[in-house]
Amino acid sequence: MLSASGSIDLNSSFWQDVPDSILQDVYNELGGENIELGEAMMEDAPQEGQVPPQGGGNIGLPALFQTQSFTDVAALRPTQHRYCDSTTQTKETIERITQLYEHQQEQINKMRVLQKQICEHGSSNYEELVMQQNMLNNQITSELNKLRELNKTVVLEPKELHQSRILGQRLQIQQQSLILYGRELQQISTTGRAEPVSALVIEDQPIPQVTFKGKALEDTFTVRLLSGAGTVYQNISKVKAQLVSEERTWKTDKTLSSDETSMDFYHLVASFLHLKIEVSTRMSAVFLKFGIQVQQESGVSPIIQSPPSYPLIVITNESQWCDAAGKLLIMDSFAGQVEICWPQFANGLHHHFLKATRQEPGNPSRCIRPSEFEFIHQKFFKGQEIISNHQANRFWGWFGQAVQTLRFKRHIATLWTTGLIYGLITKDECRAALENQEVGTFMIRFSESYPGLFAVAYVSDDPNEVVKHYLVQPDDTGSQKTLPDFLRQKPQFKYLYIFDVNTETLCHYPKDTVLGSFYSQKGKALDAQQNGYVLL
Repeated sequence: MLSASGSIDLNSSFWQDVPDSILQDVYNELGGENIELGEAMMEDAPQEGQVPPQGGGNIGLPALFQTQSFTDVAALRPTQHRYCDSTTQTKETIERITQLYEHQQEQINKMRVLQKQICEHGSSNYEELVMQQNMLNNQITSELNKLRELNKTVVLEPKELHQSRILGQRLQIQQQSLILYGRELQQISTTGRAEPVSALVIEDQPIPQVTFKGKALEDTFTVRLLSGAGTVYQNISKVKAQLVSEERTWKTDKTLSSDETSMDFYHLVASFLHLKIEVSTRMSAVFLKFGIQVQQESGVSPIIQSPPSYPLIVITNESQWCDAAGKLLIMDSFAGQVEICWPQFANGLHHHFLKATRQEPGNPSRCIRPSEFEFIHQKFFKGQEIISNHQANRFWGWFGQAVQTLRFKRHIATLWTTGLIYGLITKDECRAALENQEVGTFMIRFSESYPGLFAVAYVSDDPNEVVKHYLVQPDDTGSQKTLPDFLRQKPQFKYLYIFDVNTETLCHYPKDTVLGSFYSQKGKALDAQQNGYVLL
């Protein structure tokens, strides 16, 4: 699109740099029609499992679990949705929008070159540039609408979930750049000259989060200074963060620390690496805003402020985490609505779960699997397509306690991500999985009746009740005694039935083989029965 003189040739097609194959597919799909969600799934071929220390290979699953993966569990739950099954078409849609985003960024950069020429030398022939900017803005709006539609209709896999969130933010920044260019051209149209125009935006910002008073935020906040093509800065101040709230004020002026950072003058980007909030928000949501002062060629030095960040809640102790995290989940997913569709809530839940368990959002060690989404949907929402915030709050009263345990309890997150804790499964499903296993085989799950506690299902030698269930009491573990320590001391528990997160198969191992590294004391466990004592 550049002519020999180096300026943009507006007589050439705006979209000529986009391959025809991409245009044909993408514009057909983004032309206002709904995506047809196909039934085909991208399935990874199961890999050969690790050979257990004893038993000669992966142990075959009982009759109700006769396939290699956790779809066996899903078979116990009649499904109307497909969960976490971003179809091939969905994945291709996100990839195509990503390609368009990259091409659009190239076009915006070229527009800036031409618009700078217009600002410096003047021109009455900028109507086509205005038209191209409007067309590009409309195209971005169409892409954003398609991403919103996906979020409401498909329970996305983690990779696509993360891609769509970041892509949506970046598309909005592209629109903000076009708005600035439009304002600049409007000024030229009415006054014959362009006044400086600027905006400060937050790039790739993290999801709403709970943080602790006085501790550095887990995520880096990055801001970018956008400007019109004719805007020139003589000097730029440091960027300063500010804590804002609609509900409360603070007695101290020092609500933040590490709240200033320098901006890269060339790239116009600044990052806050160790930002801390020094006040408790008492379960109220607060926001971060960022400001910068710029000195223009005219000598005027305006202050440019960013829009507010996503909400945060600042707590002082772990006991507040569950309620605070639940409030942010509802705010983020429902956005003030009373009811939303199930996929929209499931996607929001997945964002917050991966954040709470400190996993890489696009490539987590262990995400919420399809059978687990089915478990949640049926048990807490009765499989309804439209769910209410009341239902979501009731669900979080149970699930939030489990997530808090994963986040804060010693060893628990590792036990979960490595599959040593099975987690979301019912008593009946445990019974089906264990009833044909040898005595002493056990599984660990989240208790359905007691939020945040674990239950152990195990194969006993009682012919009247082959599979029994034990609720791990709060006083069974503590600061000096972890869950692995408790399991070590119980001779009823011999072989841990675990979920292999790589092969998606169930295997059983001697408990000391898989739990030994978690024991607080590495010595041999005492066997009281050998000395004539009875077990309590």
